[in-house]
Amino acid sequence: MTGIVLVTHDGLGEAIRHEAEHILGRTINLTTVAISYRTDPESSLHELRAVMAASADTGGTLVLTDLPGATPHNLAYRAAVESGIPVVSGLNLPMLLKVINHVDEPADELAGRACEGGQQGVVRR
Repeated sequence: MTGIVLVTHDGLGEAIRHEAEHILGRTINLTTVAISYRTDPESSLHELRAVMAASADTGGTLVLTDLPGATPHNLAYRAAVESGIPVVSGLNLPMLLKVINHVDEPADELAGRACEGGQQGVVRR
């Protein structure tokens, strides 16, 4: 299994987790880290390193962030790159559901699934 860490703006990670749990009808094993605009970047970076290390499972760790280029993503990327942890940005509910349903895959493969799920969730009608 791969550990999953959601690094998002205030409250978004917990909200999307809650919806995924509601859809699946079960508790999801993942960690959320909320980054506030008031957060000290260096203390957040330290927290993220610790969370990523603690979340590692036999398949490694995958980090999902909400907005590419924003502070949560930038801090997550800085912490993850040091350990070779994949980071996928653009978090949406289909992405998270795809990841949860394939959590038995290694982190690098799961990162590909995350991109696939995220793109499948964007539909224009």
